[in-house]
Amino acid sequence: MDNDALLPASTVRVSRTADGVALYFPPLRMPEVALPLAAFGVIAAALPGFTAAALLPAALADTTGLMSAVLIAAFMAPFAIFGVIFVFLAVYMMCNALCVRIHPGGIDTTRTIFGLAVRRRHIARSELSALEPEISTRHQSLFSSEAVYQLVARDAARTKRVIVGETLKGEALMERVKALIETVNRDP
Repeated sequence: MDNDALLPASTVRVSRTADGVALYFPPLRMPEVALPLAAFGVIAAALPGFTAAALLPAALADTTGLMSAVLIAAFMAPFAIFGVIFVFLAVYMMCNALCVRIHPGGIDTTRTIFGLAVRRRHIARSELSALEPEISTRHQSLFSSEAVYQLVARDAARTKRVIVGETLKGEALMERVKALIETVNRDP
């Protein structure tokens, strides 16, 4: 499988094991999506601070100024909350990694954040019915016309959904990774 060299190492790293393939989707895969999200979050979180600083002299002057400052602060507080949420989401997008091990028995995945395993999933080969591409909405960029895909392994009852590939920019890359996974899971 010399097509492994065609896969971009910044998106996915492929290594052969004795009984299959291991895919590693490293951190920092899509900074062009996460960094603008973080910048928006910082701006949204800072707006209430600037507003409070501008209203502080009036709020300290009399009760009318205090009442208007409280009302405006209540209106601006959700901006700060959403800003902090966007910053945390951007940090998650930048710092998470996905390890996928495809072997004759099935597929094992491990999601890590800052190198710590936070979620492990398994789908047995006997349960696996489909490997479906999906366009991942959270990884789309306004500055790129190319779709970003994720690959999802599903069981026949469609109760299990295991992400086995993500941040695959473009249909060609998604098809190469999908073909790589399917070659390991074929009957010998």
